[in-house]
Amino acid sequence: MDSIQIDAQLPGGNIIVKAIDGNQVLLNREMRDTKGNWIYWKFRAVFPSAAEYTFRFDDSYYCLTSRGPAVSLDKGKSWGWFYLSGAEATHLHAHGTEAFTFTAEFAGQEVWFCQCIPYMESDLNAFLASAEGRTVQRFELCKSRKGRSVELLRLGDGPMKVFLSSRHHCQESMATYALEGILSEVATHPQEYSDFTFWAVPFVDKDGVEEGDQGKNRMPHDHARDYGAAPIYPEVCAIMELIHREKPVLVFDMHCPWVRGGDSEHVYFVGQADARLQAGIDRFSAIIAREAPPDFPTDPRDDIPFGQGWNTSHNYEQGSPIVPWCATLPWQPSAQSIEIPFANTHEVTVTADSARHLGNALARSIKKYLISNF
Repeated sequence: MDSIQIDAQLPGGNIIVKAIDGNQVLLNREMRDTKGNWIYWKFRAVFPSAAEYTFRFDDSYYCLTSRGPAVSLDKGKSWGWFYLSGAEATHLHAHGTEAFTFTAEFAGQEVWFCQCIPYMESDLNAFLASAEGRTVQRFELCKSRKGRSVELLRLGDGPMKVFLSSRHHCQESMATYALEGILSEVATHPQEYSDFTFWAVPFVDKDGVEEGDQGKNRMPHDHARDYGAAPIYPEVCAIMELIHREKPVLVFDMHCPWVRGGDSEHVYFVGQADARLQAGIDRFSAIIAREAPPDFPTDPRDDIPFGQGWNTSHNYEQGSPIVPWCATLPWQPSAQSIEIPFANTHEVTVTADSARHLGNALARSIKKYLISNF
């Protein structure tokens, strides 16, 4: 092998190789049907020799988290952050664009790199095959536009119904680790959740997850702006039908924020214009702050009220997300949207396991929140 080999032929792959000059690689993201810019990329590199290699992105738009790229040395079986803290992570190349340098240990070494710690269908299958996961029932919500089976999970058989969702924006993977943590907590303590039935759609944009799309700001609009009179995505249509049929008392939608900086480096709830929904958010946010684990803390002061920052009516001009749509439902369920950061919450570095721990705490918080409501 004379030169480094780079491709996106792996689950969720996304990269454009613009140039390779010796050990210097120039990259960019595939935006596909995303309007404007977004943050996701994922690729595989096979190194020709033990040496230092620099990967640079060919624009100044944020490409790296505060902990740099996520890295897998075992072909996607496990992932870790390239940097342990934020001090060395966000460095700029001489061209003013973001870059990272990786030292290959031997000729032929294969390494996978990603903007985030991915969560793919294979990760869900591994969970469902585990001791906790085997108690979760698996159904098909619908077929995706490209014919994939979109998973619908059910756990429990109690009268109090909860609906969980993640990946309305397909690259927001840490949210799905937390969703898994919710199901794991319930499955591990079934006697404590005997009053509950949990329905979950882990991959709302299933095609985007597996194909490595950006997902955010799809044209003409993305899955998270599709909750209206005529949804264009089969997954959203099926979710709306499920919610109408099952009438959950809580709809809990899980996302990840921007790649780094400011509000993107802590957990927060998205404030709502509807006063009834906002009252529930405030109470739930206080509960999870007490329940959250040390490796994924939360603070209600980090929540973003409606009308502040990005969370304004302008952000929803393309269509309604699931939470404000729930305000129109006749049985008046609680509905909330949480943002779970990719790499760190304040100074705490987060991982797949810590996101699962946050999910465990979210399950306990859901129980406390709903039981006190009845």
